[in-house]
Amino acid sequence: MRAAANLSFLFQELPLRQRFAAAREHGFAGVEVLFPYGEDARELAQAAVKAGLEIVLINSPPGDREAGEAGFAALPARLADFRNSFGQALRYAAALNCPRIHVLSGKWTGDEPDTARSLDTLVSNLQWAADEAQGSGVTLLLEPLNRDDMPRYALPTPEIAAEVIQRVGRPNIGLQFDMYHWQIMGGDLTRRLRAFGHLIRHAQISCVPGRGEPDLGEVNLAFVLRTLAEVGYTGWVSGEYRPRGSTADSLGWLKLIEP
Repeated sequence: MRAAANLSFLFQELPLRQRFAAAREHGFAGVEVLFPYGEDARELAQAAVKAGLEIVLINSPPGDREAGEAGFAALPARLADFRNSFGQALRYAAALNCPRIHVLSGKWTGDEPDTARSLDTLVSNLQWAADEAQGSGVTLLLEPLNRDDMPRYALPTPEIAAEVIQRVGRPNIGLQFDMYHWQIMGGDLTRRLRAFGHLIRHAQISCVPGRGEPDLGEVNLAFVLRTLAEVGYTGWVSGEYRPRGSTADSLGWLKLIEP
């Protein structure tokens, strides 16, 4: 496993493009940029290359974040928005040489969401998107997001995500393990990692409660990382958290990641 820094969360005392060098200075080999769409992709790519870093993950465009939007993939009435936004994500992934896109599922609207129709839409959209991405070498990721932080999110648990991945039936789609979201939505991390570890293609860590440094809080990070290793995971483990103080003072967890 290798350590990555989520630059949308960490080193926020610096402008975004300076965060790449800071991440490298503190021992990271990869970085995430959740929503790079307001930036010049070529300049971000150059900043990563100059720092000797890989950009390992971006998210698909969320839509109007101020209005509470969180993607479109599971929203039957937003097919055109999904396809347009995913096309933008693919273009950015190519420019950034980024091999993974977390596809945001979206939030239900209306009083009584049609869960079955929403999941059917998600499956259909992901089949189209996976086929679109096939030639580029990009892997699509599904990340369950907890409904305390993200009310009415269409994909709240790894169980639902695993079912969707099975239904999509494409080789270039996998599961994103986020320790924070999984713990809030039922915990039971050891059993779930063993059940779904074969699907996991990316991992993110932070503590519960509070989403601070991942080696604090109610979850034993060392045990979780050992379990990930036992189920065969050898990919990136990204710090996606809000440091209680400076980022530099929050990096004790790096000693738990194998070089």
